Amino acid sequence: MWGIPFDEDVYWERRREEWENPKAFCRRKPWDEDEPVYESGTLYLDEEIEEIEAKRGYPMSELYEGDLLEILEELKGIEAESAVWVPGFDAIDYKIKIA
Repeated sequence: MWGIPFDEDVYWERRREEWENPKAFCRRKPWDEDEPVYESGTLYLDEEIEEIEAKRGYPMSELYEGDLLEILEELKGIEAESAVWVPGFDAIDYKIKIA
């Protein structure tokens, strides 16, 4: 068609190699290569709950995520990405981005 010689054996050999080892022929980056890695943890607040509630003026269950992040930083120096109050355990679950 365009004057380029076509060798069918070379084409099918290349296709066979692609099927056997798709990672070697992949032109895209793996989907999770640029994704950040997170580590989760829990901060249990047994004695501190009453002090925190008195200082903030609200029960722990009504505090926003930003308030929980501030509490983590004040008490333990943890700079978390997200935080959630777990009422059954009187704890804050948090996630930290790993560099």
